[in-house]
Amino acid sequence: MILLASADLHGDHNIYKWLVGVTANICPDAVILAGDLLGAPSGYTTIEESQRADAIDILKILERIEQPVLYIMGNDDMIELESNSDAIRSVHGCSIELGKLNVVGYQYSLPFMGGIYEKSEDGISEDLIKLDSLINDNTVLVTHCPAFGVLDIGVMGMSAGSESIKGLVDRKKPQVHIHGHIHGEFGVRGRHFNVAAAGHKRAMLIDIDKLEHEVLSDVAV
Repeated sequence: MILLASADLHGDHNIYKWLVGVTANICPDAVILAGDLLGAPSGYTTIEESQRADAIDILKILERIEQPVLYIMGNDDMIELESNSDAIRSVHGCSIELGKLNVVGYQYSLPFMGGIYEKSEDGISEDLIKLDSLINDNTVLVTHCPAFGVLDIGVMGMSAGSESIKGLVDRKKPQVHIHGHIHGEFGVRGRHFNVAAAGHKRAMLIDIDKLEHEVLSDVAV
């Protein structure tokens, strides 16, 4: 099973279009988008109106991808992407079968900017209890927030990861954990894959069976 994964695109249409081209060339089994998907174009009264307009344009781009696109939102997203396509689906709070694997998503992060997809550690912990039974060693777990202490060093050198997410991964041992949120920690550690694009045309091609990955960028493609 080969997945193309990215996060933190922040509404950059050039990155989305690049991902469409990469997907057409490589033909992964699915595309995973781990949050912070929307930008805020000018000319609108509220950020919600701005992001709704941006979501329409982004969905038109994503609809050009032939493979399934599975996504969650992130802390900088103020609305849901809300695709009407069966091929573009949110995995937040549910399990979606993908061959012999299942993909489980969770989109809330710890408080940062006051967004609608932020919760306290206690709130995240309560939510994850409900997902516990969905996760096993054949699961691709997709969160926006990293696990505490793993690829999670953010502003001022502080850890921004969730203890509850770390506990879930340590206890249930999903096949891989894909996340974003921390722009400067793009990389891999064990089963954790930080796929934050963060203003760059970059993504990871992840071979789930072999636990191997390849970094793709606009230089390499």
